[in-house]
Formats: sequence, C-alpha cells, structure tokens
Amino acid sequence: MNTSLKNTGEIENRRKEALIMKLKSITVVLLFGLWTAFTLAGSVWAFLFIVGPNSITQSDVISSDNIILILVFLIYLCGGGLWGLGIARLMNADVKSVVKACAVSWTATVFAFLMVVVFLGSFFGGFSKINFLPIFLHSRHYNFLLVFVPSVGMITAINSYVATGTLGFKELKKSVGMYTGLAAALGFLAVGLILFFGFGWEVGYAHPGKFGMLLIFLICSIGGALVGGTTMGWVLQKSRIRLDS
Repeated sequence: MNTSLKNTGEIENRRKEALIMKLKSITVVLLFGLWTAFTLAGSVWAFLFIVGPNSITQSDVISSDNIILILVFLIYLCGGGLWGLGIARLMNADVKSVVKACAVSWTATVFAFLMVVVFLGSFFGGFSKINFLPIFLHSRHYNFLLVFVPSVGMITAINSYVATGTLGFKELKKSVGMYTGLAAALGFLAVGLILFFGFGWEVGYAHPGKFGMLLIFLICSIGGALVGGTTMGWVLQKSRIRLDS
C-alpha cells in the first residue's frame, strides 16, 4: 500500500515537473520572438526617424551624409547588440561574445541589403520603378514582396546562423539558419498579404499611414521577426532540453 502511494506520488511529481518544463520552454520561445520583434521594430523605427520622408534630415537638422551614415550604422549596431544581449540571457550563454557577434552580423547584413537596394534603385532609375514583373493591377505591391521576402529570409538566416554558432549550438547553426530564415520570409509574406487582402493596404496606392511603403515594410518586418524569432527559440530550446535530459 505504501509502495503504491509512493509510486503515485512520484508519478504526480514527474507530471508537475514536466508541466513546469513545458511552461518554461513556451515562455522562452515566446520571449525569443517578442524580443526579436521588439529590437527589429526599434531599429527600423529609428532608421525611419533618421532617413524617412518625415525624418529630422528633411528639416535640415542633420545635413551631412556622413553623419547620417554613421547614425544608421550605430542604430543597427546597437539593435543587433541588444538582440544578442536578450538571446544570450535567455540561453544562459556568454553575453559579451554573443552581443559582439550579433551586432556585427546584424549591421553587416543590413548594410549589404541597403547596398543592393540602392543598386537596384539606380539601375531601374528610382526605387519606385523597380519592377521584375509585367505591369498589371497591384503589380507594385507584388514587386515589393518579391524584393523584400527573399531578402528578409536571407538576412534572418545569416543572423540566426551566426547567433546560433556563438551561443554554442554549432551543430545546429545550419538548420536553425534555414528554418528561421524560411519562417521569417513566410511571416513577412503573410503579413504583407493580410495587409493587402484584409485592409487594402498596398505599395503604390494611397492608404492610411504616414510613411506609405515604409509603414508597410515596418509592419511586415515585425511580423517576420516575430515568426522568425519564435522559430529560432523553439529549435534552440528543444535542443537544449534534449541535451539536458
């Protein structure tokens, strides 16, 4: 009798421990996604504040292109470092190395992307004229998605690859980069299509919002970051639980 009660108590304790572990895992995964979305949204908002159509540069507060470039560099350097700080804390990793790696990776990938966008803009005679598809109704919005969806996927894949390796999961960095990049691209695409079909927001046509295309880009980026960050957190947390057990 005592033995059966003891076994029953052990089973209940194990169930409680398993439930607590699941709740902790879910919390870490959600924090991964929310922190990624928060840091990216802050970086993009700060970027728009510096170079957007209603930015401080339009009011001649800052007139030097070199100063603007330095400010943009610092924005993404700090944004990447802040992202690295958060994920290092969540995964109990070395904060200093993760912050450095994420700051450099985030800044390098963003600047590479901006260089490609500038090149495409000059090649087509203006960013609004970038066109890979035949001209048809709503073609600008689909061109926007065609340019940014794969770009967001590649940028996310590179950053998650670097971050995963620095966190100590070197054997997982390829798979994490692939899954996270794909998830971020699909998240960006899904939000872009929801804005278009659900709310009538599209690039190239009047819609509520201060920044036009930039507002759509900001919202889509947050969606991509949330999905991508959550995916990265899920894969890493699942691997950590497997290693601990």
